[in-house]
Amino acid sequence: MDALQLRNFKDFLLLYNQISEMCFKKCTNTFLSREITSDEELCINNCVQKYIYTNHKIMEIFMEVQPRMVHKRIKEINMAQTAASEAQNQVKVYMDDILLATPSTR
Repeated sequence: MDALQLRNFKDFLLLYNQISEMCFKKCTNTFLSREITSDEELCINNCVQKYIYTNHKIMEIFMEVQPRMVHKRIKEINMAQTAASEAQNQVKVYMDDILLATPSTR
């Protein structure tokens, strides 16, 4: 299993555990019986469906927005590199001017 698959599996397990814990806390009312009551079962089903739907929506939006964010970040990096290059060129021109203006002591 490569690193990406392992990370995805860990993310899945984390999400599964979070949903399980949230729905258990929300829906479990009594511990008088080992059996799940019909109300608890309905609550759990609704809770799980809600969180799965929400997760899918978030992933859908992320997949839509992420390429724009990456493009924006690349553009910012390119602009910063251009500005740094221009500043370096200005320093070089300034240093060349100083060297030309300084009389030689030879």
